[in-house]
This record gives sequence, C-alpha cells and structure tokens, in this order.
Amino acid sequence: MKKKIMWLSAILVVVLAAGAFAYRAIASSKASTTTTTQTATVERGSLTSTLSSSGNTRSGQTATIAWQTSGKVGDFALKVGDLVQTDQVLATLDPQSLSTDMTNAKQTLIDAKKALDDLVNSKLSQAQALQALQDAQKALDQLKQTAAQASAQAQQTLATAQAALDDAQKARDSMNYPKTYDKLVVEKAQTQYLLAKEAYKQALKDYQKVAYKKLTDPQRAQALTRLVDAGTAMNKAFANYNYYLIPYTPQAIAEADAALAVAQADVDKAQADYDSLKNGASTAAVALAEARLGDAQRAYDSVKDGPTADQVAAAQAAVDAAQIALDRAQLTAPFTGTITEVGIKTGDLVSSGKTAFRIDELSSIYVDLQISEVDLASLKVGQTATLAFDAIADKEYTGEVTAIGMVGSVSQGVVNYPVTVRITDSDENIRPGMTASVTIVVNQVDNALLVPNKAIKNSGGQRSVTVLFEGQQISIPVTVGLTGDTMSEVTGSQLKEGDTVVITGSTSSGSTNSGGGPNGFGGGMPPGGVIIQAP
Repeated sequence: MKKKIMWLSAILVVVLAAGAFAYRAIASSKASTTTTTQTATVERGSLTSTLSSSGNTRSGQTATIAWQTSGKVGDFALKVGDLVQTDQVLATLDPQSLSTDMTNAKQTLIDAKKALDDLVNSKLSQAQALQALQDAQKALDQLKQTAAQASAQAQQTLATAQAALDDAQKARDSMNYPKTYDKLVVEKAQTQYLLAKEAYKQALKDYQKVAYKKLTDPQRAQALTRLVDAGTAMNKAFANYNYYLIPYTPQAIAEADAALAVAQADVDKAQADYDSLKNGASTAAVALAEARLGDAQRAYDSVKDGPTADQVAAAQAAVDAAQIALDRAQLTAPFTGTITEVGIKTGDLVSSGKTAFRIDELSSIYVDLQISEVDLASLKVGQTATLAFDAIADKEYTGEVTAIGMVGSVSQGVVNYPVTVRITDSDENIRPGMTASVTIVVNQVDNALLVPNKAIKNSGGQRSVTVLFEGQQISIPVTVGLTGDTMSEVTGSQLKEGDTVVITGSTSSGSTNSGGGPNGFGGGMPPGGVIIQAP
C-alpha cells in the first residue's frame, strides 16, 4: 500500500510540474502574441529640411498715378486689367479747363525750344552779340564826342535861363510903382480914345444910312467894315487909356510872381545840369559806357566760336523744365504693367493730388515674409520654395528666395527679419494682396542613411538608436545630420542600410537574452561588427 501511494505521489508531482510548465508555455506564447515591437528599416534616400511661414503677395513694381494740377478729365478708355506700356499716355485734361499757369507753360516750352534751336542750329546769337558789341562801341564814341557839346549847351541854356529870370524880375519889380509918371502920356492915351470913340460914332451913323440895303450891296458892306474897324480901334484905345488909369490887379501880380518862380526854377536846373557836366558827370557816363562795352565784348567772345556744352545743356534743361510743367496736364505710365485701379471718369473735375490710376507689374509676383532670428542662419538667397494659396485650391506654385533683410524688427519680444520670395511660375490667378503659405527648402541631402525621428534617443548629449539583431535590442551611438519633419540623416560605421531600428516608446516582445553567442547573442555578430551591450 505504501508503495502504491508513493507511485501516485510521484505521478502527481510529474503532472503538476507538467501543468506548470504548460501554463508557463501558454502564458509565454500568449504574451508573445499580444505584445509587439514597433520597428523601421534603415534606408537610403533624399531628405529635405524646410522652413514654413506665410505672407502677402505684391507685384514686382507698383505705382499710384495722381494728377499734379487741376482741370477737367478728357476722354480716356482704359479700364482695370488693361496692359499699358512705358510712357503711354493714360489720360489728359481738357485744354479748355487748364489754369493760366498751364497755358503759359505751352508758350514757355515753345520759347525754350526756339532758344535751343537758335543756339544749336543757327548763327543768330553770334550776330546779335556782334551787333550789341558794335552798338556799345558806337555809344561810347558818341558819348565822348558829345561830352564837350553837352557842356557848352548846358552853359548856353543857363545863360538863356538867367536872362529870362532877369526879365521876369524886372516885370515884377515894375508892378511896385505906378505905370507912368508922365501926364502927357496919359493925356495922349485919353485923346486917342476920344478920337477913336468919335470915329466909331461917325461910322455907326454912316452904316445906319445903308443898313436897310441888301447884304450884298457894296455900300452897305463898306460901311459895315468901317464900323467894325472903328469899334476895334476904340476898344484898343480904351484899354490903353485904362492901363494908365487902373493899378495892377492881384491876379496880374500873382501871374508875374509865378512867371518869376518858373524862371528861377529854370535857372536852377540849368545851373545843376551845367555843374554836373563841368564836375565830371560826363566822365561817369563814359565809364559806364566803357563797362557796357566790356560786357558786350565778353558776351561776343563767349558765342563767336559757337555754343559751349554748358550753354546747350542749360538750354536743354530749360526745354525739359518747360516740358515737365506742361506734362502735368497728362498722365503717363512709368513702366510696363497692368492697370489695377481706376479712380477717375471722363468729365471729372480733379485737383492736384487726386489719384487716377494704379499700375502693377504683374509678370513678377513676390511674397514678403517675417522670419524669426533663430531660423535666419538657415536661409540663403536662391533657395527654392513651394507656395499654396487659400484662394487657389488644389494648386501649388514654386518660388525662390530673392532677398533677406539686414535689419530686424521687434514684435512682442520676438525679433523677425524680412524675407522676400519670388514666385517663378505665377499666373493670372495670383493677385497682389493674396495670402500665401510658403515652405522654403533650407537644406537637402541625397543618398543618406535615414531613420525615423522617433527612433533616435538622446541621453546626456549622446544620440543613439536601438537596433534589433537576432531578436535582441542593441543600442548604437549615431551622429545626426540633417533633420526633417519625420526622418533624420544619421552617420556612423555601426549602422547600415537595411538594419531594423526600434521606434522609441514601443512595447518589448518579452524575449529573453539567451543564445549561444558571446554576451548571450546567438551565434552571429551585432550590427557594425562590434559587441554592444543591450539595454
């Protein structure tokens, strides 16, 4: 009985051991099937590093065209979207509405062009300068010849004026005394008056005798003539008689005083003229004439050999200035481009500063970006870029970096630098002001060993990847080169194309470090040909 119990116990131990072994095997198998290790294969390929930003498009060249004077807009046919050429006239002001200054500008331009033409193409200026020189010489000669004559004439004028003053003084002085002290003179004047009066009376009687006759009657005509002559003689005799009887009137005295003052003024002027000539005024006049002759000589010398380059340039500048003033009445395109805005209509009354057109050169479209200072070092002129627009669906454009700003701006503590990207394949869908998402390729490598970024570990500044080798996980140090969004370039002799790397954070398969090789590896060598302890 004891023996049978011992066999049963032994069988039970074996069964229990077998059950435990089976349970562990099943549990191990279940664990192996329920846990996985995320891996990736090391491969060779190209890798790019990009920098993304956004900005607004602008044309390569833009200009706002505004009026520089006032007036009424004339007829024009341009509209938004029209292509214009350099210096093409866009619009003009009605000539009837221009200001006086603009009207004068036309004449100024005509005169300036004529002056330039005369200077360059004719001998008019030389002839005029020679004539001016001859006239100045003649004036000087005549002045020298007439200087003595002028002095003599001034002296004669003074003498004549002095004689007139003496006569006026005598006439005025005579009014201070009676007209005559001789009674016989008075009686003679009275007698002549009485006789003339009697003669008049007799002539009147004779006329009255024939007054009834016709006007053409000889006797009547003779009597009338004697009557008129007698009346004239009587009035003259009466005035002569009264002259001696009536004293000088205040009016006569005032007239004499005025005549005396005028005569004195004439003497003073004649004296001054004579003194000026006598004291050297003629010498000053000669000196002035000589100076004018010198000016005329220099003017002739400057043109006798034709115009100088400076003179032609000055004349041309006058033409250009007049043309600029006149051009304010019209607007022209400063460059070849497209009309993108029209702010006027035919017939509008405009003033200086009124915007008329906007022109954009749309063959070159640029995007202005703001790039952080930390990314600036990776940027270079010429780098390629891709662009996408919210307003343009399902289409991607290419571009290149054309400019990197030298001066940054600070916004909320962040320093940004302006960067410009030119769109190299723009089309009519892209318009100034659109928002563009820009991705710039800052670096690129070809035929590089690539591993996922998630497979790279960083411990104490040392980068490494975990490689699966014969079921074991081996940590291999690597040097990371260019890093992309999901992949990185790695270098190092221990890693090769085709190796399997573990993604960081994946679950272990639960396999143990067993095998017949060194350090527990089965038979072969780990990646890179060196033995590296598994983590």
